[in-house]
Amino acid sequence: MNPPAVSHPNTSTDADASAREELSKSANAGDLAASSLTGSSEVRLSRSRQTWTGAGSAAGFVLRYLPPMRRLLTDVLGSESDADRALAILISHLVKAGYSGHAKGRLRDFLILGLRSAAKARVTEIEAKAKKAGESVAPRELDLDSAKTESRKWLSYWREGLLQRTWRALEREQHRERTRAHRIESGEVDSGDAGVVAIEPVNDLVHDVMRMVADHSGESSEVIAGRVAELAERSVSASEVKRQLPIARSLFAQLLADEISLTLENADAKAIQAEIGKLGLQKAFSGLQVKA
Repeated sequence: MNPPAVSHPNTSTDADASAREELSKSANAGDLAASSLTGSSEVRLSRSRQTWTGAGSAAGFVLRYLPPMRRLLTDVLGSESDADRALAILISHLVKAGYSGHAKGRLRDFLILGLRSAAKARVTEIEAKAKKAGESVAPRELDLDSAKTESRKWLSYWREGLLQRTWRALEREQHRERTRAHRIESGEVDSGDAGVVAIEPVNDLVHDVMRMVADHSGESSEVIAGRVAELAERSVSASEVKRQLPIARSLFAQLLADEISLTLENADAKAIQAEIGKLGLQKAFSGLQVKA
């Protein structure tokens, strides 16, 4: 069967390879008797009005992006322990000072400046500690070329971080649908919801179907169904895989657009499209109706 234009985000750290290989806020909770997932292939780029610049807690918001930040600092400092200490320095600063009037533009650009400063602060801290102990310390060589706004490493790590968050959001949607299915099976839905239940199928495999197709490109629907059945611990037919895959693809693209929107100051459709292109995520939206 044809795979979606998305893959699981743990395949490559190279920017160009990731752009080719790694493509792939949760929807409103609503009434659990009715599904929030539809078979529509429409994706609205700017449906979310929230952005990083409006976050009530700078530190709390930035914590969402620790994985790509930690990876970059490890490259810059050459040590995971030093990277963790530098992250602590940066987060501590954000707790005390917030964005300090610098909440403008793209979040990834704001963060790269903070990461550079945190790396330098960590080196200063190491040197000061050695001096206090009367020890000599060799000058630290920082890989600051990796810590530039347009560096291939940073763009790759950032893209992978967004994809990981999107996969988790898709998994949450799947969990919500399974909760709905359980309520239907147990008869917990209100009698007034009977009509809705009768006409709305349960889309409780969207994450598992998407992931298996992405990880096992080229396999038949029957083989994918077997893999999904193992994850879901229930029988799954090839026709069910075929039905839920388009839903999963459009939902993944929508959730990815929402994630990107959060990281931009002016998250209009044009800006989101530009960021999609910059990060090499166009294929995640291939074949879908992308609207502003």
